Amino acid sequence: MTSSGQEPPQNQILPLINLFTRGSFHDVLIEIEEMRKIFPNSVLLYNISGSTHTELRQFDLAIDNYKKALVIKPDYADAFCNIGIVQKKIGELDESILSYKKAIKFNPLHAVAYYNLGDALKGQGKLEEAVEVYNKAVAIKPEYADAYYNLGNALKDQGKLEEAVEVYNKALKIKPDYVEAYSNLGVVLIDQGKLKEAVEVYNKALSLKPDDAYAVENS
Repeated sequence: MTSSGQEPPQNQILPLINLFTRGSFHDVLIEIEEMRKIFPNSVLLYNISGSTHTELRQFDLAIDNYKKALVIKPDYADAFCNIGIVQKKIGELDESILSYKKAIKFNPLHAVAYYNLGDALKGQGKLEEAVEVYNKAVAIKPEYADAYYNLGNALKDQGKLEEAVEVYNKALKIKPDYVEAYSNLGVVLIDQGKLKEAVEVYNKALSLKPDDAYAVENS
């Protein structure tokens, strides 16, 4: 029997999210198949299914699910963003950029789409554009530590070391156990000749992740 509502209630979605978070991806897909019997036009179920297939590296199935969601809801920004993520994983950067831009077109406040667009642009060496896009992501979502981190990386690659230090520190304020941010902050501090500060930063990275090879080498 199908439901008159298109989407499952939150109390049915939360167990799926919990299974996904635990990495029980095959169980997620089994549950979704059962739920689709009641909610055959749920874009959310197609989206979760797509994300699950992505984690299983079943990229064709992932994109197929996202596209099914878009048939039902052509302006579904999350699906466009997630298609872009898959395209980036398989090396289709140009296509992923188009997908992220479609997500932003339908949801101009989609911080995750801006973040991933920044990554794709950075991957193409378009650092100025990447910096602009990362800044949009953190303007929309000020607690977005990963966006600050990658913004710092783009600024570092541009040689804007002072700005990179500032941005890495913002990432660390939000996420104090961000090992990668400590490591890259250490790189910038060395480039600035601030060796004592760099050692302190690398030691912090090592306290969080003792097998951080780069921090071991530079501490």
